[in-house]
Amino acid sequence: MKTLSKAIAIASLVSASALTAQVANAEVSASAAVASTYLWRGQDLGGAAVSGSLDYSNESGLYAGIWGSSGDTAGGNETDLYFGFAGEAGSIGYDIGYATYLYAGEDDIDDLAEVYLSVSADMFSATAYIPTDSDADYTYLVFGAEMGDYALTLGTNTGTDASDYTHVDVSYAYNDALAFTYSQVVAEDTDDAYDMGGVFVVSYTLPIE
Repeated sequence: MKTLSKAIAIASLVSASALTAQVANAEVSASAAVASTYLWRGQDLGGAAVSGSLDYSNESGLYAGIWGSSGDTAGGNETDLYFGFAGEAGSIGYDIGYATYLYAGEDDIDDLAEVYLSVSADMFSATAYIPTDSDADYTYLVFGAEMGDYALTLGTNTGTDASDYTHVDVSYAYNDALAFTYSQVVAEDTDDAYDMGGVFVVSYTLPIE
């Protein structure tokens, strides 16, 4: 899952709403994108990715959506379902929700479900992802900052159920459609070492009108 909501679209390379319709104070939006590789929480999962999303939100802050992608070389096609509630308390923005990630690839790739909580203020944001499966023991934390067309992301994965590592992403939005991201694992504590060479990704959001 790479696009949970507008407020916490950090793991995603692309977030866009190209189609908007007003229906009884509700908004329906859609997006489609292509990326040179599948980047997932600082990991290069390999292969170019084609993705699309359909989202619903209303003025109360409730939202729900579906996101699909051609997936990675191991997990195969991916479908994400998510819903949540987003709003503001003074100058602090917040977003709490649930997401499930469904894979159509190899049998040893398990489906995943998480709850997430995000807070933001001005240019800064922080998000925690926690698995709902009692057998899964990990936490993925993301800290982000946006400065005009640039975005900086620090993500760290910890827990006994997954390898501990930290990555840094730097993104530049050339325009509303074209974006460039460089991701680098900067620290790790695992026997299965990640590629420390860094990943460069180009993504393009297709207009839907």
